[in-house]
Amino acid sequence: MAQNIYRIYCRIEEIITGFGFAAIVALTFMNAVLRVFGRPIIFADDVSLLLFGWVAFLGADVALRYSRLVGMDILVSKFAPKAQKFFQIAVYVIMTTALALFAVKGYELALGNWRRQFNTLPISYGWVSLSLPVCSVLMIFTALIKIVKVVSRFGDDSYNVRKDNPDIVGEEYTGVSDSMETGGMPRKGGEPS
Repeated sequence: MAQNIYRIYCRIEEIITGFGFAAIVALTFMNAVLRVFGRPIIFADDVSLLLFGWVAFLGADVALRYSRLVGMDILVSKFAPKAQKFFQIAVYVIMTTALALFAVKGYELALGNWRRQFNTLPISYGWVSLSLPVCSVLMIFTALIKIVKVVSRFGDDSYNVRKDNPDIVGEEYTGVSDSMETGGMPRKGGEPS
């Protein structure tokens, strides 16, 4: 039951992020074309700005969930599996601490911007600022789930949280190397690891 709710939540977040990104692209393109004809969309910049804050931070949560955030594991990938898990836990704890700070300070920023209005929209600029604390809390939730997964499978040397995604996708889509499993040798079929 809880896994189904989590999958639905993940899917809704991905859909919102995708639609938001598509809306930004469409508004920007349409506005550029219509400017040529002297008919710009007056509110396009403000709507794009509003959507951009939310899309960027929601997209960061999706990227974290799928282990697609930028990371450097050249050195860590040479360690034993348990040491790698220790470093994964340490990184997620540091990330969670930073995100908690972003949530608190972002909330203060949103409160400070609440009286400020958009130029063309009848809503508060605080809605853009609110994207930071809300999405920071969502990313904390994602990081805590990853910490629990790593800790609960700490003894399983074959488990790696970077390959564990809410939906089944191959490691070729997550940027994960098989060098730990194949010793840096190419996979079957001649594909490099």
